[in-house]
Amino acid sequence: MELHPGKYTLYDRQQLWSGAARPCEESTVACRVMATVIGSYPDRILLDAGALALSKDLAVPPPPPPISASSSAEQQQQGTTCSVQGRPDLECYKTSQEMTLVRSKSSPTLFPHREEFPIGSHVLLIPSHSCLAAACFDKYHIINEDGSNYENPSVFTS
Repeated sequence: MELHPGKYTLYDRQQLWSGAARPCEESTVACRVMATVIGSYPDRILLDAGALALSKDLAVPPPPPPISASSSAEQQQQGTTCSVQGRPDLECYKTSQEMTLVRSKSSPTLFPHREEFPIGSHVLLIPSHSCLAAACFDKYHIINEDGSNYENPSVFTS
């Protein structure tokens, strides 16, 4: 197994899938990218965070289960650039330079969660590669684990 020390401070999806992050759960990952919902369609939502905020690196998951209708063979082999915090039922299935598309894993042709994600609402994304995602920004908002300073976070400038 190859380890990268820079990821150790933040962890990311790749560290979760490799088992390097302990405990191996989403809350272990410190790095998040906040995105805004800028589009809502019957089958997906559109976020304003793309490769310039997340990188285009893909987290490669463990060997996939049999291919389902909810994701293509290519996505199951390559993974995706990010995931939505706390929503394993959603898939960030396409990332362009400045946008990410999110759909339901169980219903890729219908997005039944549109009311939960109105335009202008914020979504926290867990990047696949925290080093590159962190390098995309010159300021970092430090949020306490309990979220108590969410409205007025500490700011670290690189």
